[in-house]
Amino acid sequence: YAFQYVLLSFVNGLAFTSYNLASTYVLTRISVVHHAALNCIRRVFAIIATSVIFGLNMTMIQVLGIAMAVGSFFSYIHYKMKKEIKEKRRRELRRKWGGIMMDARSGRWIGNSSSLLPVNNIVE
Repeated sequence: YAFQYVLLSFVNGLAFTSYNLASTYVLTRISVVHHAALNCIRRVFAIIATSVIFGLNMTMIQVLGIAMAVGSFFSYIHYKMKKEIKEKRRRELRRKWGGIMMDARSGRWIGNSSSLLPVNNIVE
């Protein structure tokens, strides 16, 4: 019985160390916010998997909490994608117009001159 306990403790330590190393590696590749969102989904998956494996019944509050976590994750993904599409469009327009932008305070054009814009209104 003692050997089995030591063996399980060793496997648990190995799994925990592997998880921390993998988590640290992933954190070096993505932003902290992405990592937190993925960690939230990992926890949801762990809760669902343990409930199924051990045959535990989930209460309505637990199901509501899981639904909120999953819904929040997909909401984050949705708005992140919208933001990336908007930034991509902004980069395309800047590349197309050569970096010309209008200063919101003065109403003057900033950047390289273009034949489409009045030359006397450009600040170099």
